[in-house]
Amino acid sequence: MGEFVGRHAELRGLLGDARRPGLVIHGMAGIGKSRLLAELLPLLERERPGSRTVRVPGSATAADVVIALGEPRPSAEPVILVIDDFATVPRPGAGGRSEPVDAGLAGFLTAWVREPGPRRLLITSRYPFALPGPAHRALTELHLGPLTAADARLLMKSLPGLAVIDAAEQTRAWAFCGGHPRALHDLDALLGHGAGFAEVADRLERVLAANGIGDPARWAAGLDGGPDEAAAGRTLAEAVTTIVDDVLVSELLTVRDDAVDERLGERAGAVGWDRLGLLDGEDDPAAVERHLRQALAVDAEAGNRAGMASGLHRLGLVCTLTGRLSAAVALHCRALATELALNAAEAPLELADLSRLRAALGDEAFRRAAAEVMPGESLNGLSRMLDNFVTATESRLN
Repeated sequence: MGEFVGRHAELRGLLGDARRPGLVIHGMAGIGKSRLLAELLPLLERERPGSRTVRVPGSATAADVVIALGEPRPSAEPVILVIDDFATVPRPGAGGRSEPVDAGLAGFLTAWVREPGPRRLLITSRYPFALPGPAHRALTELHLGPLTAADARLLMKSLPGLAVIDAAEQTRAWAFCGGHPRALHDLDALLGHGAGFAEVADRLERVLAANGIGDPARWAAGLDGGPDEAAAGRTLAEAVTTIVDDVLVSELLTVRDDAVDERLGERAGAVGWDRLGLLDGEDDPAAVERHLRQALAVDAEAGNRAGMASGLHRLGLVCTLTGRLSAAVALHCRALATELALNAAEAPLELADLSRLRAALGDEAFRRAAAEVMPGESLNGLSRMLDNFVTATESRLN
């Protein structure tokens, strides 16, 4: 787990709201949600001596949570239920809110929040989410945004490549990384392999300019304004980070170094790599990708289209797990086309992944990525399929 720096205001705010039924920390991947939760949890446990903490992964179902909680106990027992990286499905047109993937768990959490007693719910999630009722209004929500310039400098002191650059360069790095701690770590890893800061910074700022962001630091000005300005600043910072991180990860994947491969494997997490279904516990991103591409070539030569669809799907997951979202879109589009041609039942898996990628990238960037492998006349059809998939998912959850 990465070093904890700053975030003291966020910690104080969450502790002040600790008497409410639950807390939700949401924000983009790698922003520090789990790390903040790890700092918060011991403080809450000390406030409730004798409390029992039950942790479940974000992919858990209602049945998994019931098993983790164990046999029914007296309702007066203090219990803190922790769900890290809660699995949700983005819901377009719902004010940025998503829905829990498991409808049964949504109902369980609604009952948990509404039942009186010394129970608390702590959740980290990529997006704010809705519960039936809507019970989520009883929860305190924190959108965890970028590090402040001062906190970013504290972090950079611990990173060998960034610690040696001057203050102006550190401020420049903070700006074009969107104040994102993981992006700063990735930049540091790249500098540690011989890349010069000025060269990398110029390249990243050119990429941002090509994507309509001429002033990478513009996001910071809004954070000190009112709620609307702060929200706009966070949104712009996330856009900056998404663009820059895609470049950083692509360059890191060209570095043949065990430490870099381990770092990218940590980004994916055990649950992410388990989704790939590979043998021997392989979690080196570069090795996984080589393995899958070799298998894909063999299946293509043999005309095994079902094997090709599976390989394309898993390659898409590798790209998602290592931050290359545009490449993931193209691979999942190819997998979807192959599965539809085969009338395979796996097509909904691609639609689920593509709907998440569309929500993460935004419609325009998503369409550009899909257009790399799909004819223009097919893009509207893909959009309709995704809209229908999301609508059907919402119907099942409601």
